[in-house]
Amino acid sequence: GMKGVGSSANKERQKRLGRRETLEKGGGNVGKVKKSGSRKEDLPTIPIGSGCVAQVYKARLRTSHGLHPAGTSVAVKVQHPHILEKVCLDFYIMNKFASILEYIPYLNLDYLSMKDSVDQFRDIMLPQLDLRVEAHNLKRFRRDFEGETQIAFPEPLVDLTSREVLVEKFVEGEPMLNFVKKEDEFHRRKDREELASIGLKTVMKMIFLNDFIHADLHPGNMIVDRNKSVRGQPLRIHMIDCGLTVELGERDHVNMVKILGSLIKRDGYAAGKLMVDTAKKCQATELDVELFCRGIDKIVEDDEDNNFLESVGDYITDICYLACKHKVKLEAAFINAALACEIMEGLAASLYPEMRVQQVALPLVLKAEMMHGLKGLPAAKLWMGS
Repeated sequence: GMKGVGSSANKERQKRLGRRETLEKGGGNVGKVKKSGSRKEDLPTIPIGSGCVAQVYKARLRTSHGLHPAGTSVAVKVQHPHILEKVCLDFYIMNKFASILEYIPYLNLDYLSMKDSVDQFRDIMLPQLDLRVEAHNLKRFRRDFEGETQIAFPEPLVDLTSREVLVEKFVEGEPMLNFVKKEDEFHRRKDREELASIGLKTVMKMIFLNDFIHADLHPGNMIVDRNKSVRGQPLRIHMIDCGLTVELGERDHVNMVKILGSLIKRDGYAAGKLMVDTAKKCQATELDVELFCRGIDKIVEDDEDNNFLESVGDYITDICYLACKHKVKLEAAFINAALACEIMEGLAASLYPEMRVQQVALPLVLKAEMMHGLKGLPAAKLWMGS
């Protein structure tokens, strides 16, 4: 992604840091942070992380703030200068490119809802360039997972946060990447399996029960520590960088639960019916839709040793091929669901390849169906992993 390390960009970031007058430099030589326009020697100048949207610095509170005493370590996220204009231009180009591809008749690409997906991603992404939105997301996640002992989210300091600067309590711990990359005396197989289980259950709850999903889930956005306030000091995952989230809304969430419920229960025909976007103009005839649904059913039947949540990448490719072949327009909710599942699959597979995703997913899918008042499919269809 764009690093924004040019001198003018750094000067602009330093101005933004200078506005947070209650912060002081993290590290040995502590000095007073000056207002914007004053000398900047005392500001933290080396970021501890850099991404497409912002850079992150470690600092300390200069004075007590709420329940946090002076000297509390905080993470300060500072947005890259002019990022909004750059992202808007990127989306304009992506939208034009998707429109051109969908316009080419013989490619049949309009059935993949490419332009819809770009528009949807734009609507998700643009508001999150305001860092106050990320602070709100953190508060929502902390509320959704209140009382959990093995999953946590950083606490935002909302009244120190602005559109361009986010301040949150600093999370101490070890990067999840260390557990993904190696298995040794400090990263035991048992620990890796436990982390995979915690991560999977958390994301399942986000998708099926809360309808509020962390949409940037990769090991680099997870910090691991031990929860010393609980007996036995169990492993705990802190999910950071919560700027990108997905919330489907009632209608799409119901449809997503129905689709995933049908696939998990191995009823490919019902899932196929739900994937077809009937609201949009569709060139598919009734026969096309019927053949598409039969095709989905065959995919599910042919893969009896597996299930949707554990081989979602293969399914997506085959489903998109069928959609183009039979001129069926896919529901955007299905694409969202499939991508969320792919994230889960990747993390779980890297930590604990033998884990049965199905056994974790099925109870939550059934609970989500009950939550929405949906009638479950026949129990005989259920596939229970051994």
